[in-house]
Amino acid sequence: MATKQPRRPQYRPSLINVPAYDYGVYHFSFVERLAYAALAAVVAGFVGYLFFGGLAQVDGEPTTATHVLDAIVIVVPAFFGARAFLRIRAEQLRRAKLQVLQTQFRDMLDSLVGSLSAGGTVIQGFQLARDDLERQHSPNAPIVQELNLLIAGFHNNIRIEDMLHDLGERSAHPDIESFANVFKIAYLRGADMKLAVTNCHQVLSEKMQIGADIETGLAASKNEAFIMVVIPVILVALLKSGGGTFAEGLRSPVGVLCTAVAVAMFIGAFALARRIMTIRI
Repeated sequence: MATKQPRRPQYRPSLINVPAYDYGVYHFSFVERLAYAALAAVVAGFVGYLFFGGLAQVDGEPTTATHVLDAIVIVVPAFFGARAFLRIRAEQLRRAKLQVLQTQFRDMLDSLVGSLSAGGTVIQGFQLARDDLERQHSPNAPIVQELNLLIAGFHNNIRIEDMLHDLGERSAHPDIESFANVFKIAYLRGADMKLAVTNCHQVLSEKMQIGADIETGLAASKNEAFIMVVIPVILVALLKSGGGTFAEGLRSPVGVLCTAVAVAMFIGAFALARRIMTIRI
């Protein structure tokens, strides 16, 4: 019997045994988990009741079976909807924090290039970059915290290239990992560090610009995908609130089957659209 893998911690020891943030995962706080789960449960429960509520009525009057089925069509979607939304939202927040780190990492390279161009040493370049980014962002910015670790590691006889490699592993970002590898090779072989850092900065800036252009181009498509899911809910809510035979038709066996198929198709289409529009550069 396979044993359950322990949950990956949000912080893990760095090379100087100081807790360092792991950008490969995102764990909710208690308040965040409660708020997101409650929001998703309410929305999913409402949608479930909207599409499948009021079944097993007799002469238009609810029966015991109606109440039982209503509870099922509320609780089951609420449970699975909350679980799915928590997983999706955690990945969104993880990517958002990693995007912030990537942007600030580019700013760090920009400052590092300027320092190396002025004739400073590598460690002086990182120290000046840290000071610049504190003013540009804040002392609590992710890249500032990472530079604090790197500089502290240097003063504790930990090689700079090893500290950068640790950052690349924790970030799980290909550009940061690539820079760490290039930096290690160039630094150990005595290459022109200004040229190496400048080339990495140029490549990262170009990739980020391409990514921004792609996101701008996909913005309309993402909005259309969201509207595609919301519109059926609004239409069904309007038609059911208007009374008439439409609501009765949805409660028939054929109506329930058609509704289930339609809901499954909309969910599948939305999931497929998200997958197609998730482009990694």
